[in-house]
Amino acid sequence: MDSNGIGSYISKLFENYILVALSVIVAFLYRFFFPEEQYLYGTLAVLGMMALDLITKLYAIKKQAGGWRKSIASCKISSQLFFKGTIDKLIVFGVMLIICGFAYRLTILSQVAIWFTQVVFTLMFLRDALSIIENLRDAGIKSLGLFEKVVRKKMSEYVDNNDDEEAKG
Repeated sequence: MDSNGIGSYISKLFENYILVALSVIVAFLYRFFFPEEQYLYGTLAVLGMMALDLITKLYAIKKQAGGWRKSIASCKISSQLFFKGTIDKLIVFGVMLIICGFAYRLTILSQVAIWFTQVVFTLMFLRDALSIIENLRDAGIKSLGLFEKVVRKKMSEYVDNNDDEEAKG
C-alpha cells in the first residue's frame, strides 16, 4: 500500500463526524472514570454486587409471597419500586465514581486517590453484601448469621459509628 492509499484509508476513518465525536467523548470518560486498572475492576465488582442484590431481593419477595404469580399479583414485585431503588443506587454509585475521578486528578500522589477509591468501592461492596445476606435471610435461608457478623464487623472497621451513638443519645 502506497502513501496515497494510507492517506485515503485514514481520511475515510474520519468521515463520520458523529462517530468520531462519540469516540472522543467515550475515550475521555473512560480515562476520567478509570485512570487505573483497579478502578475498572472495582466498578465491575460493585455493579455485580448490585445486580446480585436485585436478584436476591426478587427471590426473597417471591419466596415470601409464595411464587412469582402471587408476588406480581399482590404488587409486591413492581417495576416502579425496583426501578426507583436501582436508579437511586446507580446515582449514588455514579456520583461516587465522579468524586473518585476528581480525587485522582486532585491529589499529588495517585496512591492516595487509589486508596480513597478502594475504600469507597469496599464500602459499597460490603453494603450490598450485607443487603444480599439480608435478602437471603428474608427468603428463609438459615445459617447466614456468621456471614452477616463478618460483613458488619468489616463495615464497622471502615465507618465511624460515633454519629449513630450521638443520634441515639
